[in-house]
Amino acid sequence: MACLAYQLPNEELKIYKGIWVESDLERLPEHCFFITDFTKKKVFYFEENETTDSFSNADLVFNKEDSVFVANEKAYLNGLQYFIDGFEMFGIQKAIFSRIKLVDREQIIEMETVFHRLAKTYKNQALVYLVSDEKFGTWMGATPETLLSGTENAMNSMALAGTKRSEKTAWTKKEIDEQQYVVDFVKDKINEQSPENLVISEARTVKKGAVYHLQTDYQFKLERQKWNTLIQSLHPTPAVCGTPSDLAKDYILSNEPHDRDFYTGLIGLKSQKELAVYVNLRCMQVLEEHFALYVGGGITLSSDIAKELQETEDKSETLLSVIFS
Repeated sequence: MACLAYQLPNEELKIYKGIWVESDLERLPEHCFFITDFTKKKVFYFEENETTDSFSNADLVFNKEDSVFVANEKAYLNGLQYFIDGFEMFGIQKAIFSRIKLVDREQIIEMETVFHRLAKTYKNQALVYLVSDEKFGTWMGATPETLLSGTENAMNSMALAGTKRSEKTAWTKKEIDEQQYVVDFVKDKINEQSPENLVISEARTVKKGAVYHLQTDYQFKLERQKWNTLIQSLHPTPAVCGTPSDLAKDYILSNEPHDRDFYTGLIGLKSQKELAVYVNLRCMQVLEEHFALYVGGGITLSSDIAKELQETEDKSETLLSVIFS
């Protein structure tokens, strides 16, 4: 029996047992919780068999450590420099480079305890979730990035990029430019669908987990028939892929040393009248003896590779500070 547990921001926590069904974005049921990989080639939705109020480690599937490729810090830095060196040749302005950080977990840690800690800590900030199945193992996360949410009359999206550890640190030109790529991309994709009453906020500094980002919000009206098309065109945004989008995606798939799996894919809930779809950030795969945390950063020609490594460490604290609290 497979498992799904999730908590939307400011809503109640829900736990189900049932089955995960492989599908594609165009064939999802009218009402379902779903998750995809970065490429959107792997798509799963959940069929509920029963609602429950708890789960145990015995209900979950933990993959072995050799199912993920983990580069050490030196290999990450070398790989990142090689990644940057190819930008001009391939016409890349910005691309996201990620890594997997492996952290020991004690066998006695109950994932339900960790999940409840995450749900309590990020109740107002993120979609907190746990998914588990023989097909993909167990994943858990607390993702703050909304791709598309709301109803026909009140649809929302966001551009979320740029990262700093301290609120007192000034935003650099690199981070402001990085976020502007996302702002322009999201605006263009929304406008392609001819929305009504599009309102775009000024960029503001927001705290998401252990770090701060620049966030721009979009509000608009959009008829239901256009939702799927907008989801497909918005994802992947430059915040998780790069600019130009298609070139950056191909470049990432050719140069990252690991498979992202569900990291930076889509996750959320859809129904006939409402959407709550997120980009899957701040996530990890729970292995037999480790947590495999997926973290990355937006890379430009002006990136400092040591600072980019530190940014991934800072982002990992969103989960680690709760797991081991």
